[in-house]
Amino acid sequence: MTLFAKIKNYWPFGAKKMRAIGFEHALAIDQHNVFIEKKISRPKPTEHEILVKVAASAVNPVDIKMRNNYQNDGQFRILGFDAVGEVVATGSGVTKFAVSDQVFYAGVQINQGAQAQYQTVHELLAGFAPTALNAAEAAAMPLTSITATEILKDAFGYDIRENVAVGKSVFILNGAGGVGSTLIQLAKYIGMTVITTASQPDSVAWVKSLGADYILDYHQNLHDQLIQINHEKVDYIAILQDTNAYWPLALMSIKPFGRIASIVETTAPIDIGPLKNIGAQFNWVFMFAKGNYGVNMASQGEALNRVAELLDEGRIKSTLNKTYTGLTAENLQQATKVVEDGHMIGKAVVIHEVSS
Repeated sequence: MTLFAKIKNYWPFGAKKMRAIGFEHALAIDQHNVFIEKKISRPKPTEHEILVKVAASAVNPVDIKMRNNYQNDGQFRILGFDAVGEVVATGSGVTKFAVSDQVFYAGVQINQGAQAQYQTVHELLAGFAPTALNAAEAAAMPLTSITATEILKDAFGYDIRENVAVGKSVFILNGAGGVGSTLIQLAKYIGMTVITTASQPDSVAWVKSLGADYILDYHQNLHDQLIQINHEKVDYIAILQDTNAYWPLALMSIKPFGRIASIVETTAPIDIGPLKNIGAQFNWVFMFAKGNYGVNMASQGEALNRVAELLDEGRIKSTLNKTYTGLTAENLQQATKVVEDGHMIGKAVVIHEVSS
């Protein structure tokens, strides 16, 4: 490295720099400068953090919500809550990882995201990356794997162990999206009968390939279709899209003592009163809550390690569907637009560095 390059990399003196893609204003996705590239200081890990050189990161609906609702006009914000990469430094209290370990994780909302060359993350939130997958395939998995695990374990009460839920049924609303694609696979692994929704031929084929037992057309009456497949009532319901719209269906379809979980915020009050007399339960699942508030963070690293095992064993597969090569504002805009359009199947990932 030349002297000039060293000076440039460390300007201001003592602070290493990195490339990052982010935004400063909540602009529409079609605007040419919705994302911008900046050189910023490389973060340093605190006591229990690892510094990761990011190999690939994914785009999720939460990125879009955070950009659209951004209030800190003029402040550079980096998104990206799925990442895979190599540990290049560790905080003084880190015990779980060492330099050169390959990790994957989803991070927290309150910190800068993964759409940069480097990112810090608390060691408890990360898992060892699956060895059988490439960077893009691995980057597609953390957020959805944690969310799916928390639906099955925290909301429904099942460990991710083979056939522990044989004889139980789950109705997954929006099976072709990122979370649905992972939840279908994990629910099948633990033995559940999986009913899900899809409409277009490509999305129907996708959820079928993941193991869904029944695929209902959400353009038609879903309650009638449940009756037709002899599942008028189900043990569990996972609402992964439009909680308000699907709430009446959930109330009609849940069994006594069943459980309903949703990951989508409501736009108006919902009436949970009808659940009382049948002993059923409703749970919110928001995977960022543990990291944002420092509660039971280790469970997320453990979930990722379990998912990595299943991926390496071929028991489940990556939900990667679209790949963009090169960490650029243009690639991030394209990947985000695909997700923002609302018909994304699986996950969209940006590979950060082009192989030479």
